[in-house]
Amino acid sequence: MDHYYIQENDPSHKRKVLAISIIILLALLFLVIFFYNSLYNLIQTTPFLREMMDYIHYNFMNVTPMGLLYEHFIGGIFFMPSADELIFYYGLVNGNPIFFSLFTCMVGYMLSQILNYFVGFKTSNFMLHFVSKKKVYKARRWMNNYGAYGIFIFNIIPIFPAPLLIFALGVTKYNFKRLFIITLLAKILEYLAIAGIFLLFSA
Repeated sequence: MDHYYIQENDPSHKRKVLAISIIILLALLFLVIFFYNSLYNLIQTTPFLREMMDYIHYNFMNVTPMGLLYEHFIGGIFFMPSADELIFYYGLVNGNPIFFSLFTCMVGYMLSQILNYFVGFKTSNFMLHFVSKKKVYKARRWMNNYGAYGIFIFNIIPIFPAPLLIFALGVTKYNFKRLFIITLLAKILEYLAIAGIFLLFSA
């Protein structure tokens, strides 16, 4: 009864929005494929762009601290699953300094979570075409009351899809400042634990 004021979208409307979305995605995919060669040739023929891409590629492939920043930014995007914790550990095994690596990982990860949140926030009206608005608002009320613990657990335990949760919290317009602080604290504690395991086994 407490959701009577929320107007639900009928199934035919949801199907129409889904069909239009698929058409748009296919069109975008076609454009990416069509312009890929042109973009590649531009990079190869422009010294500054080529040097920049070579620098990023070197750091990415050699898991340097800067490579960890790039990887954590890309891997932290909600539709790009990545074993960030294992990559951080591998970087430590390769001789990366612990605290600088921790810093670059946090910068990359938190930047991607800010992106996840604001993509969800800005597309919330569109995303609500695909889900039950009653469930969304019920979930938001639950998160406002108990969500700090859930956010913390999702971010400190590697098997949980925290970036997807943060995207969803953007859709529901969850408090950004609280979300940012809890996420950062959880990830710092998680990565300090990983660094501790590394030091224990490398002693």
